[in-house]
Amino acid sequence: MKEVLVCCFLVLLTTSVSQIGGDATYRFLELSTSPRQLALGNPVTLQDSDISTTIANPATIRGEQGGQLMINYEPYFDGIHRGTAVYAHTLNRAKALVFDVNYIHYGTFEGADALGNLTSNFSGSEVAIGLASSHYFFRPNIHVGARVSYILSNLDTYTSSGLSADVGLYYNPIGKPFRVALVYQHLGKQLSAYEDVFEPLPANLTLGFSSALEHLPLRWHVSLHHLNKWPLLFDNPEEATTDLSGNSTQQKSGLVKKVLRHATFGVEVFPEGLFSIRLGYHAQRAAELRILEVRNFSGLSFGVGMQLRRLRFQLSHARYNVAGNRTFLGLTFESKQ
Repeated sequence: MKEVLVCCFLVLLTTSVSQIGGDATYRFLELSTSPRQLALGNPVTLQDSDISTTIANPATIRGEQGGQLMINYEPYFDGIHRGTAVYAHTLNRAKALVFDVNYIHYGTFEGADALGNLTSNFSGSEVAIGLASSHYFFRPNIHVGARVSYILSNLDTYTSSGLSADVGLYYNPIGKPFRVALVYQHLGKQLSAYEDVFEPLPANLTLGFSSALEHLPLRWHVSLHHLNKWPLLFDNPEEATTDLSGNSTQQKSGLVKKVLRHATFGVEVFPEGLFSIRLGYHAQRAAELRILEVRNFSGLSFGVGMQLRRLRFQLSHARYNVAGNRTFLGLTFESKQ
């Protein structure tokens, strides 16, 4: 009975990523790692003194981020709690080591045996502990970065462990606001598995573009995620048409619609100011989690960031569907090194 409850819960959790759910383990790795990421649709092109940029793309790590400690907390769906913590240590003006922890606790379940008799309660949790750094490649404006993470998963008496790696590339032309980034996340394997059933990790290849407007304090981000899984789009039976004879015709999806299903969009106003406003749109989430004729603005996300001396406050909110939405809170402490 415990195994059934665990499996059912994991299926519910993977619906947050919908059509890419159910084909890999350690799915918590794909959840947004900071309020800023959640608000902007998880871009990989963020790069500034804020340490939150380093989690999505290790190639954005710089020495100026040293001494920062970021702690994020999110009350997830239905009693689930999760959070991340990141610390950067400066090696020199261009380099830093970044230590990060990504944690999720699934709450408490009521246990029962095969006949339905109640047994003891049980819980589950997963954690990933990572170490990352970057280095310029050929030129100072081309950086490569890597992160290695150890993953430990626990569901009742069952445990699993694994190793994961992220590899990133970041390019910013000197003197230009344009940026390009390429990240391959969650490459690796399980070291030990539940009941010796080994599964792949949720690998994600993301290509991102970003630029800033010349006369406005605004930066936009466009990312194409899960390019290693093409296409994400499926034929929706709700979009089929039926003629007078009762014959049903499925509406086919074109190339543009397939590309958009991989896309996220983000806009940040005053990105380097003491107060910033963020807005994002996740096309896949909007298409797959919306309910027809029910308005919930699925796929939209927004947030704010505020700098108070050596303390940075971040808050974001993402719309999923009428069953629930997400709010993410983060604090960053800065100290000189």
